[in-house]
Amino acid sequence: MIQSEQFEAGDIVRLKAGGPPMVVRAVSGGTAYCQWYAGVDRHQGTFLFSSLRDVGNERRMAASRAAEAAPLTAPRSSASS
Repeated sequence: MIQSEQFEAGDIVRLKAGGPPMVVRAVSGGTAYCQWYAGVDRHQGTFLFSSLRDVGNERRMAASRAAEAAPLTAPRSSASS
């Protein structure tokens, strides 16, 4: 049996089928109550955990990989006059 992801309030998610990033506002059982914006309009809906993926986690992992790949300090040139 494949276990779906678990979410909590504050997580940033997206539907596996695509769509805008959404903020999880509350969870109950295996469902998440989410809110998102389209322009200035706020939308909301309830989705099964199995239909969502955690994009906040993906962003954190990408940022971590970028930080590991970047040099800690920039090389300094030593020009003498």
